[in-house]
Amino acid sequence: MAKKITKATTLVATSIRYLLSLMVIIIALSVGYVTYQAQQQSDSKSNVHGTWIEIGSPPYKTDTLTLSDNGVLMNHRLISTSFDFDGKLITINTGSGTTVYTISGSADSPRLKRLIPSVPAQQFVKEGYEHTAAGDNHGVMQQRRASLTEHFQK
Repeated sequence: MAKKITKATTLVATSIRYLLSLMVIIIALSVGYVTYQAQQQSDSKSNVHGTWIEIGSPPYKTDTLTLSDNGVLMNHRLISTSFDFDGKLITINTGSGTTVYTISGSADSPRLKRLIPSVPAQQFVKEGYEHTAAGDNHGVMQQRRASLTEHFQK
C-alpha cells in the first residue's frame, strides 16, 4: 500500500526545507560577520601603538620608536604626524624620506623589522616584551669582542 501524499504533508516538508535553508543562511552570515570583525581588529592601528625598543644595538645607542594617534616619535622627538598601517606594513613619511617596517615575531614577542631603508638593519621589540628578546640584545661587534676575549683567556 502506497502512502498518500496530502497537501498537509507537502506543506510540512516545504516548511522544514525553508526553515533549514534559513538556518544555513543565518549561520553563514554569522560566520562571515565574525571573520570580518576579527580581520578589522587585526588591521587596527591600535595594535602597533606604543613604544618599540631597538634590539641588537649597544645600550648607549638604543633607539626607541613611539607610534600613536598623535604621530611618530623617534627617541622622544617628533619625526612625523602620522603613519600608515595596512595590517602588516607600517609606512612613515618624513622629511628624510620614507621608512617602512613590517610586523614580525609572534603575539608573545611582537617585533618590527625595518625594510626600507635596509641598511643599517634595525629591529624593535614592543615595550614590555624586552625579556623575550634577551638573546638578541648583543650586536655583531659585541659578539666578536666576546669571542676574542674568550679565545685569548684560554
